[in-house]
Amino acid sequence: MNEPKPRNSGSVKNIQRLVAFLGVFSLLLSQFLVFSQPITEGVIFPPFAWLGVLGVILIIVSQLIPPTPFWERLSGGFVFGEKIFWVVAAFLLSGLATGATAVFMSYTRVNYIPVMTVWLLGAVCYLAAFAGRTINLQPEALKAWFVKYRTEIISVLVLMVFAAVVRIYRLGDIPRVLDGDEGLVGMSALNTKNGVLTNPFSLWENFGGVYLQLIYLSMRFFGTTSFGLRLMPALGGILAVPAVYLFARWVGGSRIALMAAIMLAFSHSHIHFSRIVSVAYIQDTWLIPLELYFLISGLVKRESWRTALSGVLLAMHYSIYLTSQIVTGLILIYMVITLVFYRSWFKPRIPQALVFWGGFLIVVMPALYYGYTHPQDFLNRIGTSGTFQSGWLANEIVITGQSAATILAKRVIHAFLSLFYYPAFDFYGAPVPMMSMISSVMFLAGLGISLWRIRNPVYLLLNGYLGGSVVAIGIFATPPSADSYRMLMAIPAAMTMASIGFDQILEFLGMGWNTMRNAYRFAVFTILGSLIIFNLWTYYADFAGQCRFAENQVGRFASYLGWELSGIDNELEVYLLSDDYFFHGSHASTLFLSHSRRVTNYRDPVDTLEPISGETIIAPPPRIPELEQWARAHPGGQLHYEYDCDTTILLSYRVP
Repeated sequence: MNEPKPRNSGSVKNIQRLVAFLGVFSLLLSQFLVFSQPITEGVIFPPFAWLGVLGVILIIVSQLIPPTPFWERLSGGFVFGEKIFWVVAAFLLSGLATGATAVFMSYTRVNYIPVMTVWLLGAVCYLAAFAGRTINLQPEALKAWFVKYRTEIISVLVLMVFAAVVRIYRLGDIPRVLDGDEGLVGMSALNTKNGVLTNPFSLWENFGGVYLQLIYLSMRFFGTTSFGLRLMPALGGILAVPAVYLFARWVGGSRIALMAAIMLAFSHSHIHFSRIVSVAYIQDTWLIPLELYFLISGLVKRESWRTALSGVLLAMHYSIYLTSQIVTGLILIYMVITLVFYRSWFKPRIPQALVFWGGFLIVVMPALYYGYTHPQDFLNRIGTSGTFQSGWLANEIVITGQSAATILAKRVIHAFLSLFYYPAFDFYGAPVPMMSMISSVMFLAGLGISLWRIRNPVYLLLNGYLGGSVVAIGIFATPPSADSYRMLMAIPAAMTMASIGFDQILEFLGMGWNTMRNAYRFAVFTILGSLIIFNLWTYYADFAGQCRFAENQVGRFASYLGWELSGIDNELEVYLLSDDYFFHGSHASTLFLSHSRRVTNYRDPVDTLEPISGETIIAPPPRIPELEQWARAHPGGQLHYEYDCDTTILLSYRVP
């Protein structure tokens, strides 16, 4: 029997596509609603199954639409056009993901993979609306593109390899210990298996659910270890290299881009924060440059798919970290300024700007819904570390007697100086600032050049990137000591400016690229080589082996305690000779590293303890002599010392 030949319905394909999509959408909606309900035995027609029936009917109807003049005219209308269809599809799919999230939260479902799939499909549909035939992915076109840019591509790939080496080398051992916040992040990532954090759009301490789940996925592959915990920041640090290259290339060209990428790849502060998971600002060093690259390139070239991608990336950023809120405000202010002061340039690009906001608003819907229903999570950092909400500003006014404007101005200056003046102590412990003396000179020169060129909308964005970060951190975040790591989000802008400044300094000295190319190459090789040596020495020699990481000895002891507990191969009681500072439970790093091993804090003298054979007694530094004396009186057990550099930080004794 021959199969019936499909009818030629090309003239009504637009309306057929829409009706068929509505059928598929109805099936998806039916499945999400059915999945969200408790299963009842003996049910013949499950709740919401009628939506599935409707979906099947709509799919059949889409094939029955005849190619009559009426349907042809209707199908050819603007409403059924390809671009409108994909935008509507994106809106419906993102809306469905939002609704499914709400329902799953109500019924505490733990598998959000279908929700994420639909959400990502919505993002892809929005990009398809504007990419269309603009992007040619045919093998011939890709080959021609690679041949044209092969030198740059290979250079960036080689640089990424070097960046990977300095970030992944002994990742679980350098820094030697986990700080308390790393332990908290690790425990929260492990909690994404169940509860609220199974929702990819949820927030914990403004860490996005997607980011925490990626950390959990890393630990599933590499174990619940320091390496598994820290891998995601390391990957973020590596991705920052091509992202900064793209952004800097659009600002100043390929030479500027390569220098900026090299300085970022070997920045000691960027290396460090790529190797710890305490804070998520390292992810900003690739997300923000990428978002701004697609935004400004899309505006300049008037290519809507680029601004669409920028908006989609920014929306996804909301599921990574709170700095997405700062970038949203930065871009909004940038567009207002260009509309007012660069009207002739911006007016023809308003459609691309609207495409950006359309993609952002459609894809960010699930995250905004979670923020609306859980405002305490959405505003968590602002409430605890905000200048105004935490009461910090009011307290400073009382203490200093200065006006609010004066205090805030000092905060902004402090945030700016954290790039090249104040040492990076918080979450680091380095005695030097984030940028070296040489790179600071280059940066300040580049800042002057960038301000001089601010009439160019591209440089306006570069200045806004740096200035907006400084102002946002200075005005809205506390304490001042945290500026050093929070300004990490602006490091890509600073490195781009440093490259511009270096290039112009060589031009002023008569060694410009166009006049003395060999001298230019030699100067770049010498200065960048010096910076690479300085940064690697600063991190791996002056910091890595000096036991400076973590807030204090108590914080470092918590990691050693966790490792010690993880090595105990029995389920017998473990006693910690605790005091007011050293006790089990002071830092989450102990719980993470020991897999939540139970410990009894014992504050009384060890002589009053009556352990049984095989039980373990552990002493922190203040009580090590006490345990040593007790062990001599009860010989035959296993005595084990742990050293933190030259300091004995832990003693354990397994009772004979």
